[in-house]
Amino acid sequence: MSSAFSSNAFFATSKALTKVLNWVGDPIGRLDSSSDMAAFADTIRSKPVHRSMTGLLVSADYQICSEVLKSPNWRTMPETNNFFEKLYLGVIADSEKADPFLDSIIAKDGEEHSRIRKLIQPAFTHRVMQSWKSSAEKIARDLVNQIDGNSKIDFVDSLANPLPLAMICEILGVPLEDRDKFTNWGRTLAIIGLDQPRSTQELRELQVASDELTTYMAKLLAERKQNPQEDLLSVLANAESEGDKLTDREIIATASFLLIAGFETTVNLLSVGTLVLLENPGQLKQVADNPELIPNLVEEALRVVSPVQYTARTSDSDLQLSDGTKVRRGQTIALILTGANRDPAVFDDPNKFSVSRENARRNIAFGYGAHHCIGAQLARLEAETLWHELLKRYPDVDSWQQAGTANFRPGKTIRGLESMPMVFGSQAGS
Repeated sequence: MSSAFSSNAFFATSKALTKVLNWVGDPIGRLDSSSDMAAFADTIRSKPVHRSMTGLLVSADYQICSEVLKSPNWRTMPETNNFFEKLYLGVIADSEKADPFLDSIIAKDGEEHSRIRKLIQPAFTHRVMQSWKSSAEKIARDLVNQIDGNSKIDFVDSLANPLPLAMICEILGVPLEDRDKFTNWGRTLAIIGLDQPRSTQELRELQVASDELTTYMAKLLAERKQNPQEDLLSVLANAESEGDKLTDREIIATASFLLIAGFETTVNLLSVGTLVLLENPGQLKQVADNPELIPNLVEEALRVVSPVQYTARTSDSDLQLSDGTKVRRGQTIALILTGANRDPAVFDDPNKFSVSRENARRNIAFGYGAHHCIGAQLARLEAETLWHELLKRYPDVDSWQQAGTANFRPGKTIRGLESMPMVFGSQAGS
């Protein structure tokens, strides 16, 4: 039997099973079929944890999601205990090349995770962040200055995409002429890689993007070893703690994953966050009149947008959750971050977008516990910087208008916009 035939049969079975599970109301079938994760989360609030016929668990409860994310008894890498779990959790395969997902810090747990995090943490100190801040301000200012507020622009192409792309490439030390490649690699790995491929074509696209990105990073790493620069790749290559160093495979994978974590999620925060502002003109006006609210705007946007819609964890032992749910070793739970960030037990009127919400920072958009996103502060910095520059140059927010339909990208794990035409109006002082 050919591998292509096997792959086609696998994906066809997955689609058929999803339809059946959705039809009978199974939470995994409904999750996999949902186009609105926040709405799906609202339908499962009857109890903290739901069990699927597949063996998987599902929760949109803030307490359960936080509890699982911060517990050392849950791993990031799943086990496929049966045919159904293989369909929904994917197949983990070893590769001779570094894998942006399997070999990076995101897929490590326990002592291995602590070891890698300790080695890369110096690259994300407050001092380093301050140097990144000046870069972000310059890039954001240049981008905002380049647009014509009275003409229609695509917010994604003109602002939301180029800022985090320029930042992550500058941080990694990627030459300017190679940055378009990163856009394509990042998009493919985020949309297909995090969601799991749903066809043989997507599987091929994912493999090509992963191979090309890691090959590129391996070449760039070799250059940095010969000629170190003031960039993250050089820092990772020389990182050392108690005589321990990162392997080349760990450096390549971690740098590659940072492209996804540091680029795609921020693009989506900026694009969908701006869409939410346009849909709530009173809140936009409040921020324009009170710029000191911008940091809280970022937190509320993270809560409402939740760029990463859901994640999964697998138990390393038999245990019991705080709601009484018994979990067996090797069982996986899908954590609906979008739902947790709109849990009415934590956030009053949770579907309302409020830039002055007092506990907006309690969102878990960047995860929680040991696997809290190491680049979270960078994403916050970029969002604050861009919205600050836009409000400074275009303070008459009554003129901020959508100029067409906002089109969402495909994908469930990562939620973002493909395009959003808009106008800003006349600039300040004109």
